[in-house]
Amino acid sequence: MKPNQIRNGLGIAVLLAAVWALAALARPSSTYHLAPILIAGVAPFVHRDTMPSARLRATLLGVVIAGVTTVTLAGLGLLQGPSLLPYGGAAAEAATFLAAGALVGL
Repeated sequence: MKPNQIRNGLGIAVLLAAVWALAALARPSSTYHLAPILIAGVAPFVHRDTMPSARLRATLLGVVIAGVTTVTLAGLGLLQGPSLLPYGGAAAEAATFLAAGALVGL
């Protein structure tokens, strides 16, 4: 596992989380469906040519970043938009989609 890949994958995930947070702050009534998928999936995607254990760690870190962002935005009342799923609201959708993003990235 290369240290630069770790920094790149985590840096991109944090950057995407910040963009999602800013967008949610600007327009809380909108739902940014792809944000949790991209945040959770980018770190393992950057590690696609490394050992499986490195990809797994990167996946877990991506899930943590997307999960913390989801919980924070939901706690601040910034996830008020509609959901594509038949259950829950935007927070439940984000949790479901971050799991999907992690699986696809892995």
